[in-house]
Amino acid sequence: MEDEAAIKAEAASIVAAARKDLEERTKAQEAAKNAKTPEELQALINARLKSSMAGRAPAPSPVPSRESSAKDKAEAAAVVATAQRERNERIAAQKAVKNASPEEIQQMINARLSSR
Repeated sequence: MEDEAAIKAEAASIVAAARKDLEERTKAQEAAKNAKTPEELQALINARLKSSMAGRAPAPSPVPSRESSAKDKAEAAAVVATAQRERNERIAAQKAVKNASPEEIQQMINARLSSR
């Protein structure tokens, strides 16, 4: 009996919320039809968003930990060093290609592929 009453109460609250939402949507559509400028329309949209977000809890913003382990720092340093080394290699290759002949470019490509 209690479960049935709880289910009916929940269903009634869902129906009431749906009716309220339908009424608000109808009012908003009428107001949108009467809006004369894009600014008025945007103000209506903002008001609707604000009212729909009013009942929601704010999203928690995850705060990153200020403490990082030595392992994390070492891993980050290794990633940065690798990225810098690869960037310097790309810059050097771009400079070399500017003045290279097609045969020299092919040799550079082959050397790069064989080193991987």
